[in-house]
Amino acid sequence: MKSTILFFVAFLGFYAVKAQTYKNGFRADVCACLEEESLKRTLTENAFKACLRETLPKYAAQIDAEIVESDVNLKFQKGQLARKGLLVAMQYELIYSCDVYFKHLDYQRTSKKLIARENAKETDLEKYNQMVALTPTKMAYYMRGQLQFNLGNIKAAEADVNKSLEINPFRENVKSTRHELLLLAWVYEEQEKYSAAVELYDKIYMGDYDVEVARFRALADRKGGGTVFNSPKVEQIEQIELIKDNKRATRRRAAESNKSSNEIEKKSRTTTRSNAVKVEKKKDTASLRKLLKIDR
Repeated sequence: MKSTILFFVAFLGFYAVKAQTYKNGFRADVCACLEEESLKRTLTENAFKACLRETLPKYAAQIDAEIVESDVNLKFQKGQLARKGLLVAMQYELIYSCDVYFKHLDYQRTSKKLIARENAKETDLEKYNQMVALTPTKMAYYMRGQLQFNLGNIKAAEADVNKSLEINPFRENVKSTRHELLLLAWVYEEQEKYSAAVELYDKIYMGDYDVEVARFRALADRKGGGTVFNSPKVEQIEQIELIKDNKRATRRRAAESNKSSNEIEKKSRTTTRSNAVKVEKKKDTASLRKLLKIDR
């Protein structure tokens, strides 16, 4: 019994290492593609997606080899979902291991910040000060905090965002405070409080397809010394998608069943009406013959 357990544990360890090695190889190949592309032109989102599409077929056999499923259709479906999960994870996992990708995303974010700072005006601050004085709402504090951030007044921005959250009656609702928390996380990054920023991104993160937040989180985490093992886990994409597919199939079968029932009912009503018309015609004919017989 003990030897069986040890064998099982060893098998799981081997499987995990094998899966991680295959993802490592995939990351390395996508990164090499991006490095080559960056030598020719400025990287874009389309270039990143093109590298993913180019690399994915090379790993098709390894992806399918990990799927244990006797049903051919289910195996194909699970293979497609595994590919989808891999592509989703690469959008933020690659930040940890691929310098050219990390620098590209970090440059984009820094550029956005500097352009906003260039366009921000000190004269607008008086307007927002008056707004806060007259109507000290969560939105007034948030808007002034955003301007303070754009102006480079990081501490003042932090104070305003925290005040906005403090007076917000829905502050516990992450969806309602998403913009405020995103700004606060960026404020923390500007102060090199990367762990605090990562905690906020974890709080904001809405799942596998919240790519923007996952990328922000990975950027902050890497700057704070984090590794790919700290990245958010891909949430059971296969299970979620299979549940959705099952629901769609159930709805489709129900719709088809209702359609068949409606057709049968319609056919039945048509037959009934047809029979009724025939009976009426027979009655009319009999009455006419009887009448003619009487007239003679």
